[in-house]
Amino acid sequence: AVRMLTTQHRMHELIMSYPSEALYQGRLVAHPAVAGHTLADLGVRDDPERPSPRVWLDCSGAGFSEERRADGSTKNVEMAERTAREVRRLLSRGLAPKACAVLTPYDAQVGELRARLAPELEQGLEVGSIDGFQGREKDAIVIDLVRSNEDAAIGFLADIRRMNVALTRARRCLLVIGDSATVGPHPFYAGLLSSIERRGHWVSVFSDDAEPFLGGNCSEV
Repeated sequence: AVRMLTTQHRMHELIMSYPSEALYQGRLVAHPAVAGHTLADLGVRDDPERPSPRVWLDCSGAGFSEERRADGSTKNVEMAERTAREVRRLLSRGLAPKACAVLTPYDAQVGELRARLAPELEQGLEVGSIDGFQGREKDAIVIDLVRSNEDAAIGFLADIRRMNVALTRARRCLLVIGDSATVGPHPFYAGLLSSIERRGHWVSVFSDDAEPFLGGNCSEV
């Protein structure tokens, strides 16, 4: 006999909502102890431009260009730079670096991100691959999707079971950074975008430059 466990004890209900809808027939529910918990409970200041526990930062139209290395891995220098700025903005609100992880599907992008976030890594921030983070969790997860091309080619991202791992690692805050024009034609990401637009927050890279909050030093939580 196989019995599906339907109550999860990690994620805010908005972070959980699309994985439940897409992969669990909507049967997954959040335990009351975690259903409404947010970064504010840890003393992290609110960001009025990114007000939801679940945010999609859209790089569509920004000209970010992916590059394929000789070893077959893919990187996107411009997206890595923007992801690093978003992470610094998040930490400037008072989130401890050790409470945050940055995940990406490609080892080449891991290297780009680590180079840009070296000071934060020394303070406890984690930057790694999606596969390497299985079975773990953080209060805040930032996902860099890397892919940006005119052919809507998404490679690794088409493995939705692996992507589901990334989307369900966050307890209180999930920020996905990606090019909707590239990933949006895939049904899984089209559904994710639609879900976030209904119950979450979509923001374009053209809206702001992700400047850190003034005077927002990182604090231990």
